[in-house]
Amino acid sequence: MKIPLFDAHCDTLTAVHEHGGGLFENGFMVDFARLGRFSPAAQVFAMWNGEYEAKAALLKRECAASGGRVRLCRSAAEVREANAAGSAAALISVEGAEGLGCDPARLRQARERDGLAMLGLCWNYDNALCGAAMASGAGLTPLGLEFVRECQRIGVAVDLSHASERAFWDTLEAAEKPVLASHSDSASVRTCARNLSDGQFEALARAGGGAGINLCPYFLAEGGAGLADVLRHIERFLALGGERAVFLGADFDGIDETPEGLSGVQDMAKLYDALLRLNYPETLVRSIFYDNLLNILEAAQ
Repeated sequence: MKIPLFDAHCDTLTAVHEHGGGLFENGFMVDFARLGRFSPAAQVFAMWNGEYEAKAALLKRECAASGGRVRLCRSAAEVREANAAGSAAALISVEGAEGLGCDPARLRQARERDGLAMLGLCWNYDNALCGAAMASGAGLTPLGLEFVRECQRIGVAVDLSHASERAFWDTLEAAEKPVLASHSDSASVRTCARNLSDGQFEALARAGGGAGINLCPYFLAEGGAGLADVLRHIERFLALGGERAVFLGADFDGIDETPEGLSGVQDMAKLYDALLRLNYPETLVRSIFYDNLLNILEAAQ
C-alpha cells in the first residue's frame, strides 16, 4: 500500500546549510530518499535564521541534482503535476519574515524568482510585522497588515504558527483567502503558548484553512510524548470539525527530540497505520496526510 505524505514544515534545509551534507541522503530527519518512499509525496522546506538566498539556491541545486525524483514547486497545481509524473515535490517557506528583511519588495522577489509558497510572519520573537506567541503577544503592525495583503495578492500562503493570538485574530480579520498554522497543536490537549485554542482552530477551519500537527514532544504532552499523544491532538482537531482542516507539520529538524517511535520522515507510516487502527476511514486518513494541505494551499494561492 502506497502511503501519501504532504508535510507543511521541516527545518532540514537549514540543518544541511549550517552543518553540511545534502538533501538526497543525510543523517537528519528528512531527505529526498526517505521522502520518496511515500507516494504521492511533498514537503515544505522552511528557511529559518537568515541567509535566505543561499538556502533557496541550495534547495534548487539539490532538486536539479535529483534526476527528476524531486521537483521544486511553487503552487498546488505544480505539486499535482509533479506527483502525477511520479516525482516528489519540494516547496519553499520562510519562517519569520525577518528572513526577508520584512521587506515587501524582497517578498515579491522571492515569489517571482524562487516560487516562495509560504511565509511565517514571525518566529519566537517580535519583528516589524507582529508580536510572537513566545514574546510580547502584540498584534499585527501596519507593515504586517501590508504583508498579509501582499502575500495573498501574489499567491504566498500566510503561516501563523509562531504569531501571537492577537496577531492571529488581526490576520484572520484582514485575510480574504485561507491562512494556516503550518506546525501547531491543540492547546486544549496541551497548554502551550505555541498551540492553538479550540476557537483559533475552528476559525481557521471555517475560513478554509487549517493546522499542521507538530511532533515537538513539549507541544504534545508533559514529560515526553509518544504516538498516542500525537493521536490525541489529531482527534481533538477532528472533533472540532477539522476533517478538511487538519494536516501534518512535523517540524522535523526544527525539534531536538521527537515522540517515541517517530524519529524521522521514514516513520510517518506508523502514524498512518495508527489512525486506521482507530477505525478512521482511509479516505479521511489520506486527507490528513495529503489532500487537506494541498487543497488549503490551492485556496490560499
